[in-house]
Amino acid sequence: MRNVFILIMLGDEILEGFAMRKAEVLTILLIVIPVSMASADEGGVDTKTFKSLVKPALQKYCVGCHGPEKQRARLRYDGMAGFRVTDRHLWTKIHEQLSTGEMPPENKPQPSSAEKKKILAWIEKEQRALGAGSTRRLNRRELGSALRDVTGLSVDFAYTIPGDSKVNGFDTGAEALQDAADSVSQVMEVTRRAVAGIRFLEAPPGEILHADLVNVEKNPHKAFDPWKAAGINLGKLPRIPRPGLGALVEPKWPRDRTSSMFSVPLPPDARGLVRVKFSVTSYCAFPEVPNPVLSVKIGGRVIDRREITGPMGLEYQVQVEDAILGKSGLSIGVTPRVEIAYGVKGFENEDRSKPKDLPDGAGLFRPAWDKKKFKTPEQQPRPFVALKHVELEPRYVAAWPPAAWKADIGKLSDTPANARKLLVLWMERAYRRPVKPADPKEFFAFYKKLRAEGMTFDNALRSTFQSVLLSAPFRYLDSTAHEDKVLADHAVASRLSFMLLGAPPDAELRKLAASGQLRNPKVLKAQADRLLGEESSQGSFIRPFVTQWLEMEQPITLVDDRRGKASYRFRRYLQDSMREETYAYIARLLADNRPARELVSSDWTMMNNALARHYGYEGIKGGHLRKVKLRKDDKRGGGIMSHAGIQSMLCWMGDNWVIYRGAWVARHIIDDPPQLPPLEVPELDSTKGDLKYLTPRELMAYHREDPKCSGCHTRLDPIGFAFQNFDISGRWR
Repeated sequence: MRNVFILIMLGDEILEGFAMRKAEVLTILLIVIPVSMASADEGGVDTKTFKSLVKPALQKYCVGCHGPEKQRARLRYDGMAGFRVTDRHLWTKIHEQLSTGEMPPENKPQPSSAEKKKILAWIEKEQRALGAGSTRRLNRRELGSALRDVTGLSVDFAYTIPGDSKVNGFDTGAEALQDAADSVSQVMEVTRRAVAGIRFLEAPPGEILHADLVNVEKNPHKAFDPWKAAGINLGKLPRIPRPGLGALVEPKWPRDRTSSMFSVPLPPDARGLVRVKFSVTSYCAFPEVPNPVLSVKIGGRVIDRREITGPMGLEYQVQVEDAILGKSGLSIGVTPRVEIAYGVKGFENEDRSKPKDLPDGAGLFRPAWDKKKFKTPEQQPRPFVALKHVELEPRYVAAWPPAAWKADIGKLSDTPANARKLLVLWMERAYRRPVKPADPKEFFAFYKKLRAEGMTFDNALRSTFQSVLLSAPFRYLDSTAHEDKVLADHAVASRLSFMLLGAPPDAELRKLAASGQLRNPKVLKAQADRLLGEESSQGSFIRPFVTQWLEMEQPITLVDDRRGKASYRFRRYLQDSMREETYAYIARLLADNRPARELVSSDWTMMNNALARHYGYEGIKGGHLRKVKLRKDDKRGGGIMSHAGIQSMLCWMGDNWVIYRGAWVARHIIDDPPQLPPLEVPELDSTKGDLKYLTPRELMAYHREDPKCSGCHTRLDPIGFAFQNFDISGRWR
């Protein structure tokens, strides 16, 4: 299974006084943009064969139905002038239809076998050449990660960058990741923020506040007295001390409002970073109680949700410009939440949602107890978080380079040699490869010009560093077919790392690239295995890849009127697990190196207690997903198509919709996507006229009577009907 993803990677898919002068930045940007960036759209490699064979064949066999007069399936081929990156999806379509015999239609002139073989070979040759040679810019996720890597900051830089266009559902297609005026403007702003968060010779701009709660015996609020004296607005602080452990933060049920612990007073036009650190651990008196899920909310936005399984250190850096400031300033709060149903011996379960129509009562059940009798956390069946230490830096600017890099730069001072040394280190990190002697020349000249105009050492370096971030070697992924072998080897490292970790290559990958070993198939496979085993791969590769591949950004909507208020509970407690099952399943499939066929057929899945109740399994406790062998009498079968989240997602307006399920399977599982429906055919509306009296099968039969619709529906509807035993909640019925 893992080898499949290696092949994918080898292809294309795979501060006051500180002001940046845009004209000068753009001048440097133009100097360093490689000419090869435009070459991907110049008609391909073998233009001779295109002109002599392929273009005449298109004219003879295709343009009649896909040309200026007709555009069947909304496709048009008469304007294709070679294998250009902008037309890549069209060439893929032509290859599919020609190789399967779908096109040309049986009643139209057909190319000879030799002619077809030569056309297919030309398309494959051009695809391979474009896959190795095309250059594309980093997408939103990758750019944010690259900025974190080069600055050493942990800021969510991608938050304010608009989303990217997609190619065939993915945000890594070179066709959609070329520069435009608006994208350059957005990058200028986010890179300005990035370099504004680092310093070199400057002293830290503000004080650091601490609150140690481990040794507090009576009132934890006393630990925050220095904060109050420093002007911090205190809110709802933890009030239950446990000496030696910390102050206990009471859990909230999901609908309860999050309380702010403290707020940093800031003016509306404030800029820069705020850093806050928490040291926490979980505290549960009963073994049946699940671990708390800690919700961290800063500036009106939940920036983290994670299960607290034991002692943890958490750090957050927030860009003030991206936050919502309240009357008291930037609010910061941590809240333990209980997000799954559970039971504890000796306590009755209290149903808070009364979901009469929900399967198996899939609402919120929480233990009920007499608060007058069970007053202490040790007596109460709910999970707490112990807050051990809090640190706040209201005006944070990080020293660069980070100490963790152990960079050999010696003692810094305001000299041209030190400035150049820092510039080279920055460029090597930003470019993800060794820097050639000539690379820093233009940037260092820019730095010296700024110093001559009176800028300080730090501000001049920040402006110079930003100009590096605006250059193509940082913002673009190099070609793996580069004529310079060193650059090509480092390009392989970058593409592999960005694909599997969503981040620039680490020290091990850079070392292998520098030694020329990374192109060795065994080494490449071993590195792919290593990166897939990294915890960060789950969120940076599995989640975005699966979301885009299976279109899982679609909502799971249960709008049936009978559910009423209960639908909120269903969404809140089961819906998340329904989605997570698919992510966890594919992650486990890769981790265990299981056969690819288990994507569609297996004897196992991933479950927690909420899914177990939904599917009718017993003996599964806790909210974490774990591998579960399916019962032989479970008629759903295994594989992702049996997941409740998938089947429920493919319902429409609270009802099964055969064509949606059939088209989804054709598009995402068997890679035979249906053509777009003709523009002149309206969508079916089963609520109007006599149509509202028809069953789903009768409605489909009525629709197929239209000759314009029957072709696709004859192929797709049987696939969709195969899943009619799944109800709108994704359960077998």
